[in-house]
Amino acid sequence: MIIIRTRHDTQTNYLYTYSTKLIQEAEQAGFKVIKLEDDSVNEKVLRSRIKKQKPSLIFFNGHGNKTSIFRNKKDVFIDLNSCDVFNKTITFTRACDCLTELGKKAVDKGCYAFIGYRKKFWIARHHPRECTPLKDEVAKPIIACSDIIIKQLLHGKSVKTAVNKSYELSAKYILDLVYSKEPLAAASLQAIVTNDSSLGFEGNPDARVTS
Repeated sequence: MIIIRTRHDTQTNYLYTYSTKLIQEAEQAGFKVIKLEDDSVNEKVLRSRIKKQKPSLIFFNGHGNKTSIFRNKKDVFIDLNSCDVFNKTITFTRACDCLTELGKKAVDKGCYAFIGYRKKFWIARHHPRECTPLKDEVAKPIIACSDIIIKQLLHGKSVKTAVNKSYELSAKYILDLVYSKEPLAAASLQAIVTNDSSLGFEGNPDARVTS
């Protein structure tokens, strides 16, 4: 498994922080986890690591748009021309907008399955907790609905099952938040509804990760 984490603003710091627990779970499940962070987030390094390690799962956390995912400071990292790098992997991009064009092109170039979001990926936050993301009760359910995809894949579930589990968890949180009396519940609710509506995948629904 290769996990790619950028960290250069509040949103990416949240993803970086929460993904640490997923790294621990992957290692406990017997996966060798290769981390690309900071200056190592570049295409040359990624291709080298893929050639050496032959990962079945690539997990990107950061910013994106319809045609690209970005390094720190939003420099282009992988785009439509270079997305063959995801060949023979299951790839999950936890980033905005990537599924429609980048995801389809990656699958055309040999990616087994590409999971991502067709529109913006929202992380609502409780601003006084921005320095301690793991204590942010507004962000927790939002990230959990995304985290469950990786957790399912790590336990051998298919891409379709993993994505469906996210839909199921989102539905549970939506129901809870609709009736919640917590003053910040609406922020979590709006983000979960938005993310859930744009989550999907391209490629083989039955693809599975191997350790």
